Parts: sequence; C-alpha cells; structure tokens
Amino acid sequence: MNDNLKPTIAELLDLKAQLEPLEAQYEAAKEVIRAAGADTYDVPGKGKVIVGAPVKKVAKGTEIVIDPEKLEQADRNLKVKLFALGILKTETIYTRASKAKVEVKLIEEVKKAA
Repeated sequence: MNDNLKPTIAELLDLKAQLEPLEAQYEAAKEVIRAAGADTYDVPGKGKVIVGAPVKKVAKGTEIVIDPEKLEQADRNLKVKLFALGILKTETIYTRASKAKVEVKLIEEVKKAA
C-alpha cells in the first residue's frame, strides 16, 4: 500500500461510517414523501423538494429481433444473401467505460463477509 494514501484512506473510511446511517435515513424520508404523490414542497430558507410522478412501463412499439440459435442453424447461402442485402449486418459492441472502482468497506462489513 502506498503510505502516502493512508491518511486519505482513513478519511474515506471515517466519512463512510458517518454517511451510512444518514443515507438510510435519507432514503426512508424519500419513501415517505414519495407515497404522498407528485408535488413540490418549498421550505423557505432551506430549499425545495420536487416529487415526480412515477413512470410506468409502457409498450412503445415493436422491433425485429434475430434468434442467434436459429440464425446459426440457417442455411449458409441464406445467411450470405441476407448479409449481402444488408438485412443482417454486424456491428462492434463496446462495453461501458467507467472510472476506476473505489470500494469502501467498514470493518463491520469486512467481518460479515468473512
């Protein structure tokens, strides 16, 4: 371990220990307010809480999908023709980029995992 990072690592653990109970309390309060429905609550001198309406899953149309197993079993000439016509094509698929993960576990969490 890089000794220069020890103070920052200790600070991170201290902050997490302080934040965890607050985050749970914060989420519980949001659930109470959410249950009241969509509205805007303005508290002068403090700020505003805006509760949006829930969004339900709604069908927005259909799309053609390819069954990869059936495509693999299809006649080679048929596949060649579908690619030649541009009906089928291949595209490069990328994973999502992200920053380096930093996981902070308090001693209680480490003990529970062991």
